[in-house]
Amino acid sequence: MKMGGNVFLASVGLITIAACSSGSNSLKADAGTTTGSCANPPKAEDPGLKACTGCTSSGTCTSEAPLDACCTWAGQPNAPLARGSNLHRYSGSGAVDLSCLASPPAMGTSKTATLSGYVKETNPNTDGAIDAMPLGTYTTAMTDPAYPQDTTWSSKCPSGCQFRQYTIHNVPTETALVIKTSDATGTGKWATVYDYNIFFSNSSLMTPDGGGAAEATYLATAAEATDLGVVTGTVGISPQAADGMLAGEVHDCGDVRLSGATVGVTVPPQGRLFYFTSDEGNPIPDQQAHVTSELGLFGGVNFPAGKPVRVTAMGEDPASAGKFLLVGTYVVQVYPGAVTALALRGRRPWQL
Repeated sequence: MKMGGNVFLASVGLITIAACSSGSNSLKADAGTTTGSCANPPKAEDPGLKACTGCTSSGTCTSEAPLDACCTWAGQPNAPLARGSNLHRYSGSGAVDLSCLASPPAMGTSKTATLSGYVKETNPNTDGAIDAMPLGTYTTAMTDPAYPQDTTWSSKCPSGCQFRQYTIHNVPTETALVIKTSDATGTGKWATVYDYNIFFSNSSLMTPDGGGAAEATYLATAAEATDLGVVTGTVGISPQAADGMLAGEVHDCGDVRLSGATVGVTVPPQGRLFYFTSDEGNPIPDQQAHVTSELGLFGGVNFPAGKPVRVTAMGEDPASAGKFLLVGTYVVQVYPGAVTALALRGRRPWQL
């Protein structure tokens, strides 16, 4: 987090998704073809052989988006999926992990835990209703301890980014969650971010030394309003106050970023979805890119607020040239003047 001489104060909140059924967040089974033509459009396979239900596609096949998967249309990848390596976050090596596509981890019995972590800065249909219920908030301030940072890679803060700590008690595990960050200063410095597809399994919890409540950790995301202006300025679209932005990442089942993925949505933004450069310290939209870089980043501007949007990622199977896989799908909601963030992490336990 770039601090400079500014006082940083942000509100961190936790939300549960109360009315988003497992059916509307399920994956699709399509053996399909691989011709790449709208006369015979290819479809992305879902190895789990489960039907994508509860949604309808508002898009159509085009020469730029001929790949059909889970009620969305997207561009056909031109290279196999590959893991992002030598990155500072969500990095890995070796083969792409697709194990959860056919066999998602089982959902455990929900219990409560204490969620703690640090707030980090980022650059950033008809699927059914989405309702939200706030669970708790915590305000971070200058007096909080600074998370130690590597100062060698981010051009945003060459002298070192400072992250601020937060804690939220009684957080449910084994539950789909949203983490919200917003401006607590009232100055408009920080944009509101809704970070979807957050999930803490019981097996991921830690027990503090000396006992006590089980703990989960997560690096929450805060976005400076000026960074959003850089994104919209790069793509040449003026943000509308009544609409919202989408910013996402494509990961494999091992939570490693994926290059070579394409993304489709059921509710279109203004313009088209775009992908980002591979500069991890300062990624910006790449208007010429048609697949994700090694950072796995994608985005869109001016989605209509209040409508559930299915976001689906597809990619070419590294083990079978010309075979396309659905590597993640999720239903989110966009909010006026805010950023909806989403990391697709393969098939989640509730996506049966």
